[in-house]
Amino acid sequence: MKTTMTLKEMKDYLDRHGVEDGSVYTHGGLGGGDIDGIEEIDGVWHTYFSERGSKNAYRAWPDEESAVAYLLPRIVALAKQYRIWTG
Repeated sequence: MKTTMTLKEMKDYLDRHGVEDGSVYTHGGLGGGDIDGIEEIDGVWHTYFSERGSKNAYRAWPDEESAVAYLLPRIVALAKQYRIWTG
C-alpha cells in the first residue's frame, strides 16, 4: 500500500479489497450507519463522522492526501473487524 494516496486511489484500493463506499466509510454522504466520511468543501478537505443522519466531528486537512492518510487506517481496521476485508 502506498503511504500517500488521493481519494480516488484510496477508493480503488478499498474496492480491490471488497470495501465499498457506504459500508464502513462514505465519500460526502451520510452512510448507512455510524461511519467515517471524507469530502472536499470549497477546496478544503474534511473528515467527519456520520451518525444518526448528520455529519459530526468535522476536521479540516491541509490537503487531500493528509485527509486520506488519516482516514484509510480507520477504514481498513473497521473493514477487518466487520470481516468485509478481502485479500
